[in-house]
Amino acid sequence: MPYKDALEEKLKELQEEYANTKYNKATDKHLGKLRERMAKLRREIAIKSKKRKGLGFGVKKAGDATAVLVGFPKAGKSSLLNALAGTESKVADYAFTTLDVIPGMLEYSGAKIQLLDLPGIIEGAHLGKGEGTKVASVMRTADILLVVVDATAVEQLKDLLGELYLLGIRLNKERPSVEMEKTSRGGIQIAGAISQKDKDELSKALTSAGIYNANVAVAKPAPIDEILDFLLGNVTYVKAIVVLNKIDLLSKEDAEKAIGRAKQIANADVLAVSATTGENLNLLKEAVFKSAGLIRIYLKPKDSEPDLEKPLIVNAGSSIGDIAKKLNAKTVKYLKYALVSGASVRFPNQKVGKEHVVADKDTVTLVYEKHV
Repeated sequence: MPYKDALEEKLKELQEEYANTKYNKATDKHLGKLRERMAKLRREIAIKSKKRKGLGFGVKKAGDATAVLVGFPKAGKSSLLNALAGTESKVADYAFTTLDVIPGMLEYSGAKIQLLDLPGIIEGAHLGKGEGTKVASVMRTADILLVVVDATAVEQLKDLLGELYLLGIRLNKERPSVEMEKTSRGGIQIAGAISQKDKDELSKALTSAGIYNANVAVAKPAPIDEILDFLLGNVTYVKAIVVLNKIDLLSKEDAEKAIGRAKQIANADVLAVSATTGENLNLLKEAVFKSAGLIRIYLKPKDSEPDLEKPLIVNAGSSIGDIAKKLNAKTVKYLKYALVSGASVRFPNQKVGKEHVVADKDTVTLVYEKHV
């Protein structure tokens, strides 16, 4: 077994031991030691990973956002891609039919969301089996993951989420508010919203991982294992929706049980759909749109009606200045103000400045200075 694979197998064993050890005063010291050992292994694995080449697929991002379909073979990802985007990917009734990254484009409510169907995850993907590390490299570029599971085999979801975790993919988790700057001297300096006990443990773990000089700033309190995971693991935080496909193969009662079980297993929204019959596909499209963090803005020229058929798609949290920049970056400096109607203002046609943050389905009129 290659050295890196052996390290990851050992890390998996320690993670399982850590997960199965109940916290109490008697186990507190043991859990701390496990965290130190896991930190050291994560550091070694990260170093080995950086030395590997050719880990990514050549995927060019397109559209307003990117959603990646991931799942075990025969979960129906290719059929789901076809149903959502109208593509004709290669599909056959046997495992490993998805031979490459297959792109499609979901058009919904004026937005264009790129869909990428990845090769099926297999057991041991985190060790590189089935091109698992390449698949993970594409997941890291996604705005949202669609975790596709065969509704008739819902227990597979636990194994799938386990592989994603070991691949460094953290679903629907907030990135810890922690920053680390390595230094040439001064030892480990830790400041911010962290207890002295956790400071001591973090310092020991960093030293065990080969980091002897660094400034660490913790802006918000977070569990020590999550801080270590972020600082020492090659991890990515991404939004996700669990999609139970082939729901048409289950009775109503069994479908409800499958949905309930999936919710128990996953820290994510769960939608049951059928790529074959089209059941709940519109609900999935809306969920993808919202989870991708997109909103619709209706532009209204002066003395004219807004174009409700062709909204401008922007990221949630965008300001009037962001909208003007997206339309024409060269003319932003001439923007005086905007007239806005909708959820972000108190009354219709409210006059706002460049910093005003818009809301979904706002109507916006941009007013510019006259210039030569």
